[in-house]
Amino acid sequence: MLIMLLILSYNKIFNKSYSLDLNEIVKKIVFKIKYTLPFLLLSMIPLESNMPVIENISFNVVKKSTVIGYINIEKRSLNQTTTFTITSEVNAKVVFNFNAIGKEKSVYNKDTLIYSSVYRMLNNKVKLNQSLLFENGAYILENMGKREIVNFNVIRRNLVTLYFHEPIGINKIYSDKYKEMLNITALGNSKYKVVFPNKSVSIYEYKNGKCINVDVEGSFYKVQITSKG
Repeated sequence: MLIMLLILSYNKIFNKSYSLDLNEIVKKIVFKIKYTLPFLLLSMIPLESNMPVIENISFNVVKKSTVIGYINIEKRSLNQTTTFTITSEVNAKVVFNFNAIGKEKSVYNKDTLIYSSVYRMLNNKVKLNQSLLFENGAYILENMGKREIVNFNVIRRNLVTLYFHEPIGINKIYSDKYKEMLNITALGNSKYKVVFPNKSVSIYEYKNGKCINVDVEGSFYKVQITSKG
């Protein structure tokens, strides 16, 4: 770029006048370099990007070969902040017909969970509405308007990250819904088991590091969460 500018300047000087002597030409070129170079150097300095990197994944919720719902997850990364947003809906019949709608959000600064929220509505009734905030080195849980400090170490991974990254070498994962650190058991063949406080079990399966299927089994139900692609 600098060379092109010098060539253009050189041509411009000669085209302007053939009567200039060599000293005059050199002075004009040096002048151009003096006032152009700082701007060129500034343009070469990489600026911190303001454009987020966005990744979207979607899953079907399947029961007995029938799709009964969906889970959509967006991962948005900007500089050192990563935000996961989950929307889900399930329509099924276990003992009775139910419609479950869920919304979740998790925000990480580098590898530390600094905020998460969970919202659940069942048959138009709010069943869960809570958030977790990392503030002044401690986690504060807000549940239905009540705030309390919870005794957690820094949380590095919560359940939503299992949909994006195989938990190699990870043996604990945070459950926002249950407000607990849960065990992860490696089963081999890129499969991992998580047992929840209500005794339901989820088995996550991975291919090339990405989650492709989750088998979920509870006391009264059994479903699969399968990747759409």
